[in-house]
Amino acid sequence: MLSNDVMNAEDVARLLDLGKNTVYQLAKEGKLASYRVGRKLRFTMEDVEAYIASTRQTGIGSTRSDDTRSFPPVASPSPAASQALSQAASFGALQVEPFVLAGEDMVADVIVGNLNSLGIPAVRLVRGSYTALVNLYAGDAHMAVVNLYDQRSNSSNLPYVRNLAPGANVVVFRLYARSAGFAVAKGNPKRIASWGALLREGVRLSNRSKGSGARVLLDEKLCAMEAKGSSIQGYDSDELVAPAAIKRVAMGAADACVCCGREAEQFKAIDFVPLQTEWVDLVVVKTQATRPLIRALKALLVDKRFEEAVASFSPSDLGHLGSIIYES
Repeated sequence: MLSNDVMNAEDVARLLDLGKNTVYQLAKEGKLASYRVGRKLRFTMEDVEAYIASTRQTGIGSTRSDDTRSFPPVASPSPAASQALSQAASFGALQVEPFVLAGEDMVADVIVGNLNSLGIPAVRLVRGSYTALVNLYAGDAHMAVVNLYDQRSNSSNLPYVRNLAPGANVVVFRLYARSAGFAVAKGNPKRIASWGALLREGVRLSNRSKGSGARVLLDEKLCAMEAKGSSIQGYDSDELVAPAAIKRVAMGAADACVCCGREAEQFKAIDFVPLQTEWVDLVVVKTQATRPLIRALKALLVDKRFEEAVASFSPSDLGHLGSIIYES
């Protein structure tokens, strides 16, 4: 557990889901602020949150985890890549290469790293699932990794693809299923075991930012209960990444936050309450320019090494990895 705002490299690596050496490299390059106590490097939560904000603004940043060490790391963006990511702020201005993958799930790093190793220039744009899909529709990204639950159909992603990208020609690859639910304090002292438990008096929520899959999941469940977010203490909190939201629960500042099981497992003082199965999928725009990209993805997503990397994300179902579940 991260007991206070003073963290070492190992704490930051766990919080950001990176390798420890990557944290040192980010600090050395000045991308992640730090200070020294004697010979030891230390970080504050403010430093980490500033780094997270910078990656969300530019899409640039090393986000490789030790879990994907069998794959090439994401290379530093070339001038052309940096220009493409800068252009992603203006709708539809994206150049053909490098290909831009929007999303916040770790599998995006594995995909981008492998595409680069195959000689297909690709970069990462860190966005929540809803925002990533909007970026794809607007022409700001060629691919989007999404996990968006739809209560009405009790399914993931495809209802959003049809509604948020109407008329777009896309192909959707299935990646993996995982358990979503609540991160709660060890022993679950508030007995939070259902979505309705958030409506109880005295239960404090550590919420995720708008545009994230976790926020969409929660809002869908609230709509199903005909409940309003304003009735939940802490609903207006707005954490950019899951570890930051979970940390508030671990420190006693909140009682629950929505996350997936793997994210909760990173904290020793946290228990996980599974409530919903959600699917993580890859949406790719179909154009003449993305034909070689789609061919490469078809081969990559069924590669055994790729499956082994995804298996480290604690999936509940890998049986359909790489299959095409929708095409328009």
